[in-house]
Amino acid sequence: MDALPPSSELFNKHQLVARHPHLFSDSRVAWMIRNRKNNGLAAVGGVFESRGGEILIHEPSAIRWFLGLAGRAKPRALRRRGRGRS
Repeated sequence: MDALPPSSELFNKHQLVARHPHLFSDSRVAWMIRNRKNNGLAAVGGVFESRGGEILIHEPSAIRWFLGLAGRAKPRALRRRGRGRS
């Protein structure tokens, strides 16, 4: 099991939206968390579950993932290229 990051870098979804309103909205963060296994966010260590069952997001990992710097595939580009050429 990976070591937990410092607690100063862990935020719940509402805190993350409040810290970065220009990047995230409530619905966007909810989607990120809900689809974390498919979208790559879980693979980069961006989401943790507290002992109380609350989902916490590792801010640096989530921002790197969101900006496409770590673990995020770009499926839209692949779909666009694949359409109409088959």
